[in-house]
Amino acid sequence: MNRRPLRPRISTVIEGARGRMRRTEVMKHVTVAVCCWLAAANALSQGLLVDQASGTPNEITTESTTLPGNAIVQSFTPSLSAVGFVQLQTYISAASSGETVMINLRQDAYNGPIVRSTDPVFLINKGTAINTFYFSGNVPITQNQVYFFEPMVLSAGNWNIGYKPSSYDRGDMYSNGTPSGGFVDLWFQEGIVVPEPGTVGLLFLGTSLFLWQRRVGKKS
Repeated sequence: MNRRPLRPRISTVIEGARGRMRRTEVMKHVTVAVCCWLAAANALSQGLLVDQASGTPNEITTESTTLPGNAIVQSFTPSLSAVGFVQLQTYISAASSGETVMINLRQDAYNGPIVRSTDPVFLINKGTAINTFYFSGNVPITQNQVYFFEPMVLSAGNWNIGYKPSSYDRGDMYSNGTPSGGFVDLWFQEGIVVPEPGTVGLLFLGTSLFLWQRRVGKKS
């Protein structure tokens, strides 16, 4: 005698539907949380750890040299094993609509081999301001060895870079290949780029949400 196949129990169908709904709701909450996390992470700035500096952020230079009229290089002796950024006090001419500039990192001599160059930056400040130039990542270098950074103008206009009398004794400013003899330095700060504590926390949050979603999904 043929038997009809048993129909699924209504309770089983309902439980399956509830499970699917729970997983859908979990995914919605996780998606919203991750989107908020990514937006917050994008809004956070990178942290800068200064190694060498000839000046402080609260002092403003009153003297400047103009590129490309002069070939200017600043030497420095790092105590860290990497460099990720360079800061200078600079401004462009009042008639300029903006200038594209960058920094070369050289080793061995003021005109030695280029180790790395920063990403080009388009400047529009016509008053003296601190401009930050980033390398594509923290560049490995040798501690306590002299290096040189060379400001370069990539566009057709002028770029004015501030310098000052300085007590910085781990480098010197070179003008057209000649060192100042320890009398002046470009105003500069250099160091490495480090993650902000908030970014680390957000990364931890994102990982926790992912693991939580997997756990809830398995239970469902």
